[in-house]
Amino acid sequence: MHYFDRNADGAWQPVEPGGGSAVGLYRMDGGRVATVGTEPGGEYLIEDVAPGRYRVGINPVGYQLTTASEVVVDVVAGATSRADFGKLGADITGVTWHDRNADGQRQADEPLLGDIRFWIGRWGGGTDATGHYALANQGTGTYPLRFVAPEGIRFSPKNAGAPATDSDADPSTGIATAVVALTDGRINQVPNLDIGLVAE
Repeated sequence: MHYFDRNADGAWQPVEPGGGSAVGLYRMDGGRVATVGTEPGGEYLIEDVAPGRYRVGINPVGYQLTTASEVVVDVVAGATSRADFGKLGADITGVTWHDRNADGQRQADEPLLGDIRFWIGRWGGGTDATGHYALANQGTGTYPLRFVAPEGIRFSPKNAGAPATDSDADPSTGIATAVVALTDGRINQVPNLDIGLVAE
């Protein structure tokens, strides 16, 4: 199993989603025996392996490993050997809200706005009915989220005050950018990208 280790404990739980990757099987001297891809759920199967000792490994580029990238398995005739690999990505999350006083800061009495669309390249998404969105398990890279303001609505000023409660979209383009990076093998957790919207 190759999975997203949501709690970073190095052990797979059934609630943790599968991750895509190539899995390699190697002899102990380094010779490659087989390479397979994982199924959508993270499962993989290498069949008809002769009994013996092997190395199984992955290389999940752009993610933090929460298990060893390679393990040694002993294949016994008539039995199934197992090797699990966990990785951790970053979640890109935030809210869209009605910035009633157009100051670029979200106050407690300002309501969230649902069903606001955004695009990342050609892929489209949006906030749910309560004004929240989440892109889970993202690997390293730069993610420009281009939000689309409904008719009669404009974006709040950007970065106007406290980062935890400000609006992160460029008022002229609607783009808020998340950067996911690995530092010393650890994935960064992206601050919320919240979007203020002002009625014109």
